[in-house]
Amino acid sequence: MIRVITFTGMLAGLNAASLHSEYYEEYLQLSKLVDNITVITDNVKIDERFDTERLRILKLPAIRVPKIYGLTKILFYCLAVIKARRKYDIIYVRTFSPPELTALWIGKKLLGVKSIIVLPGTWLFGSPEEKPSLKIKIFRWILRRALYAADRVVLYSWLMLPEVSYYAPNLLRHKDRIVIIRNAVNIHRFRPGIVLEEKYRRIIGHSDYVIYVGRVNEKKGVGDIIRSINSEILGEARLVIIGRGESNYLDKLKEEIKKKDLEENVIFLGEVPNKDLPGLMSNARFMVYATRGGEGIPRAILETMACGRPAIATKVAGIPDAVRHLETGILIEPGDIESLGKWIKKLLDDPQLVERLGGAARRLIEKEFSYDMVIPKLVELFNFLANQET
Repeated sequence: MIRVITFTGMLAGLNAASLHSEYYEEYLQLSKLVDNITVITDNVKIDERFDTERLRILKLPAIRVPKIYGLTKILFYCLAVIKARRKYDIIYVRTFSPPELTALWIGKKLLGVKSIIVLPGTWLFGSPEEKPSLKIKIFRWILRRALYAADRVVLYSWLMLPEVSYYAPNLLRHKDRIVIIRNAVNIHRFRPGIVLEEKYRRIIGHSDYVIYVGRVNEKKGVGDIIRSINSEILGEARLVIIGRGESNYLDKLKEEIKKKDLEENVIFLGEVPNKDLPGLMSNARFMVYATRGGEGIPRAILETMACGRPAIATKVAGIPDAVRHLETGILIEPGDIESLGKWIKKLLDDPQLVERLGGAARRLIEKEFSYDMVIPKLVELFNFLANQET
């Protein structure tokens, strides 16, 4: 059995609208298979029991002053790793912002601790096409230091490697340190046949709807989704958009929706509690996810597939490993608005195709992307590294 130390920007339960709620759920699953797991955070927002015999929370102080908060968070994370050294065997970085990456780097370089990074995507570090700001340059420098120091780098798919190697080119010379372990979902919570809560049914109505869940911005392709649809494509169907976006960007989207006379068809739900997502996904006709880059294999796609609903998604990073064209979903090229619109109409008009793709999607998730399959692989990696000679 192994002792693990890890991090999260916020510890949140399933009533929260954040992805952090699912990291909490994942840590609970891990805690069943290790001696203990210590979660370092400076932000606890949870209304359910979380501190169990095997899952311990180390809440750090936070100096929430603009300009210095990030620097002090890095300092506190690094000090926590140093101070708790005798209480863990493995540093496990599941999220990938600078404080935890720096803490891993310090833990490895100063203390020689075995360490693992899961790199779920690269969106935090800007895109290759953009001229990076000073802040992004610093983020990339920290990312490289951590990736090169870690004993193992976990990717969701080999298809992620070309984009990852742009930010950390030397990683290509150490492919033996790269391990493929899938992103995973709770297939017992995300499943077909969940009844949609009445509060959402009143908003959405009884028409078929297409769903998007994620950050609402241009890089995620939300603008491409809006540009791909019109009244002929949607008919009576709705497009339900779930997630947070900048107000200026949302205003631009709503203006475009108004010009297309689709105000009755497009519904912005904003952020919703994570516990409500299974019902919303299970009752959608399908998901549309037109991201342009920076991804791994987005959890929202996997969750929708676990609910027996297929996805129309772009050929970005590891997505094709889950969304297999005309097998478990539909794949299009990033920015191909015409194809996106055609496939939205096709799936709205062909419920039999949707059911066939959705059934295959659920079976694939059960086989490759469930907690039941993935968590033991992580624990196996923990044990392998912990038992290696230093």
